[in-house]
Amino acid sequence: MKNKEELETLNKKFKRLKIINIVLILIVLIGVVGAGTLGYLYIRRDILKKTTIVHEMQFLKNKINEKYNNNYEYNENVHNAAYKLDLNVGESGLHATHPKILNFDEKWNGYKYWLVYSPYPFANDKYENPYLVASNDLINWETPKGLKNPIEKTPSNYKHEYIYNSDPHILYNADTKKMELYFRFVNDTEDKVIIYRRTSSDGVNWSEKEEIISNNRSKKDYMSPAIIYDNGIYKMWFVDHDKLVHYIESKDGYKYENEKVIDLNYPIPKLQSWHIDTIKTEKGYELLTVAYRYHEDRNSMNLYYFTSKDNENYSKGVIVMRPSLISWDNKGIYRSSFIYENGVYYVYYSGISMNNERGIGLAYGEHIENLIGSNIKQETDLVTVNKETNAS
Repeated sequence: MKNKEELETLNKKFKRLKIINIVLILIVLIGVVGAGTLGYLYIRRDILKKTTIVHEMQFLKNKINEKYNNNYEYNENVHNAAYKLDLNVGESGLHATHPKILNFDEKWNGYKYWLVYSPYPFANDKYENPYLVASNDLINWETPKGLKNPIEKTPSNYKHEYIYNSDPHILYNADTKKMELYFRFVNDTEDKVIIYRRTSSDGVNWSEKEEIISNNRSKKDYMSPAIIYDNGIYKMWFVDHDKLVHYIESKDGYKYENEKVIDLNYPIPKLQSWHIDTIKTEKGYELLTVAYRYHEDRNSMNLYYFTSKDNENYSKGVIVMRPSLISWDNKGIYRSSFIYENGVYYVYYSGISMNNERGIGLAYGEHIENLIGSNIKQETDLVTVNKETNAS
């Protein structure tokens, strides 16, 4: 009898253990499914969301040749530069970003081409100050004799991500015969954004900085100002908090007015404008900009091109540069600048690698939508092109 009772007790314990075991298995299964679901949702929300380029490439895969880019086949080995440029300014030149290039019909103070940029090593804004270099062949760059870079040093009250310089730009004023350097100063501790200007008659000796535009940054911003001097009028394009391109103009270079928004029709829906450059040619106004869909994608963007005869109605955008897959610019394209000379476009573009190193590459071609990336180890490629086009 006792053995029977013990057996029943053991059976009950066994059944309880079986139930507990089943419950534990269910908990594990539910945990795995739940974790998997959460993991999937995370990937969908945060990983895929952060890879806009992947989405864009899928979106364009079957349409790009026939609809957006005039039936050309995009090939990163052709369009992207093989190497980033060596600007011969030490470490700062190896982490260069945000270029603006100027060209002259005749040499200005010894050089035909001038380029301003700001170093941005691993997104460290302490070094985001304007550096200036010059060239006579578009490939080999140097600091003009007597010039001390950076032209504007790190703010004395610098504070990471709060107080810093950024977004340099240069133009030539044919009336004063001076080069003008602009840069953006941010002081978020005091809610300020200021566009400063310095001028030079030789590219070496520069005036003290002067305030051109200022505002409360919480209300207004002037990101990536692209400025030209055209028939006595300063014309400025910039990006505001709304991530739209805005335009203002000034007769004296101080009082800017007539603000309007430039409506850009991107080939991919819901893109937001970021950093821009604008030039005026025989074709009218030509504009390059990078753009993103989600804020966290600002380092993984494509480069887009627009043109307009009247600065009102712009053509539908086309993609002119994408990140490469395995090269130095395999994460994204950033602020880029360009010139149009002797029927050839020369695009100096900012590139970012997957390890967040930065640099400037060069691509060129007769058609902006079909560029050829420069291989700077073949130092005659651009020189030869220049000689041939100048001779024609």
